[in-house]
Amino acid sequence: MASIQRRKDTYRVRIKRVGKSTLSATFITRPEALQWAKDTEAQIRLGLYQEAPVTADTPQRTEGISFAEAATHYMKTHSIHKKIVRCESSRLRILIKRWGDIPVKQVDKLAVLALRDDLLKLGRSGETINHYFNTISKLFQMLEGDWDLPMPNPIRGIRRMPCPQGRTKRVNASVEEQLLLSCGKLSMPLLSSIIEFAIQTGMRRGELMGLNWVDVDLPNRKAYLHTSKNGEPRQVPLTQRAVAVLQSLGKKDEGTVFPMSMSVLRNHFERIRTYCKSNWSAVGVNPFDGLRFHDLRHEALSRLSDAGLNVIELSHISGHKTLGMLKRYVHCSHQAIFAKLDSPDQSNEANKVRTFVG
Repeated sequence: MASIQRRKDTYRVRIKRVGKSTLSATFITRPEALQWAKDTEAQIRLGLYQEAPVTADTPQRTEGISFAEAATHYMKTHSIHKKIVRCESSRLRILIKRWGDIPVKQVDKLAVLALRDDLLKLGRSGETINHYFNTISKLFQMLEGDWDLPMPNPIRGIRRMPCPQGRTKRVNASVEEQLLLSCGKLSMPLLSSIIEFAIQTGMRRGELMGLNWVDVDLPNRKAYLHTSKNGEPRQVPLTQRAVAVLQSLGKKDEGTVFPMSMSVLRNHFERIRTYCKSNWSAVGVNPFDGLRFHDLRHEALSRLSDAGLNVIELSHISGHKTLGMLKRYVHCSHQAIFAKLDSPDQSNEANKVRTFVG
């Protein structure tokens, strides 16, 4: 009987067979995994299932396989189905340069600890090192699950590195104004709309660039995201200012809302950031030093928190599943906290408490 295991953003199906190797496949959605399991089990029962032929891209399942062969096969069969395919493939290519020619069974705990120490010497963060750990662990899970190679996972027993504190940079009104004015000076009106819409919605860069007009409901003020980083769809409520941004673009029946590629967005935002940084003349720390596009998402959620939204409402908008991750994105301003502390409702509650205690 087939078993389906959720593994972060993917679903792995395993079908065990008596006297034969275990069949395994990975899918993005659970319905796809279920359908593959039903079809494959039906073929096995009817005697119609045919073993996949061994090709140059399918290494023999022996312990003599090199790390490069295993990692390359993993990228073609597992990484390709993930949203993090670009990042995971990049890490695997770096690991291939390090361990490519040696047998994969020689990549043991000592080798991984040496990798950790070298990454620390290069100044890599604990979070980055943990990503390498996760990638290596997934690769060895493939060796055991897909190829039935009894190799111990070298990550097992290694303590994960502590993650750094979340960024606390706020994009206040003056910084936002400077960004938008600079977009006008450098003739980048579409980037101006993207920045303003990002601050109003808290959507990720990929979500913004993938938003289509058919998924925008202006009368009901919401945008529907079919896919997100956590693998689940969500609806994003649109503020009046966000609606105004969309209306200024001229709503269309089809196509992307912001017709700009990810690479162009990165280049244009860096150009604007550099321009603003060089023209900053106020006293104090330059707010454009180290500014990232993702900081706009932090600012959006922080502003919504300042407006009085609770954590349930914030998580509904942001798509975060845990309070810990949401906490890394929300940075309440002292002014908003003081406004709540000094509000008449808060004073009345304090009086009730004093009366009850007395």
